[in-house]
Order: sequence, then C-alpha cells, then structure tokens
Amino acid sequence: MLDTNCVLYLLKGEQELAKLTDGNKLASNFIIEVELLGWSSITAKDIKLINAFLEATYFFDYSTNIKTLAITLRQKYNLKLADAFIAATALEYDLILVSADKVFSKIKELQFFHFIPSLKFS
Repeated sequence: MLDTNCVLYLLKGEQELAKLTDGNKLASNFIIEVELLGWSSITAKDIKLINAFLEATYFFDYSTNIKTLAITLRQKYNLKLADAFIAATALEYDLILVSADKVFSKIKELQFFHFIPSLKFS
C-alpha cells in the first residue's frame, strides 16, 4: 500500500518507486482518494490520471474495524487523522505500507518501508 506521498511520487515518474512496485498490485483507501483528489487546484488531467491509478488498485473503503483501529493508533502513537486511517487500513489487511513519511516507523505493529525519493515536488 502506497501512502499518498508515494502515489504522487509514482505519478510524477519516480523511477526507483516504479521499480519497487513493478508487478505488484497496489492498494489504496478512501483517505488516499480524498487526499489525492481533494486539491482546490486539481486539473481535469490530474483527476483522470489519479482515477486511473485508483481503479487499478485494490481499494479499501471505510469500515468499523478500520475506524476502531485508527482510534487506537491515534491514541497510542499521536498520529494525524489521515495517517491513522492509512496505517489502520494497512494493518487491517496485512499490507506493507510504503511512505516517504517516517512517522509510520514508530508503529511497531505495522509492516513499513520508508521510501526516500529522488524527486522533489515544486
């Protein structure tokens, strides 16, 4: 499962991330969808690209189990709401979470890969 920042890196052409994910069906969730599509300056081209990416993933929607796990993670690790839901989804479905945000490394229960991108966002 790619965190939102890694989806953006992948869509921007991050080659190392493309190699890492090549041949693997990726996962996303409702929070990643909101974060990707929720920009006020998003273009029609961006929407099309993001929707194509999301359609190609295993998509995990909101559930009571994910909500309960997100609450526990927020309490235990003082996570931002979106990060708690992303981590909870990865835990609920036993997914490896790939993110450029090292905050996830403190979640002991989580299978986490810290990706260090070569690209910079402008």
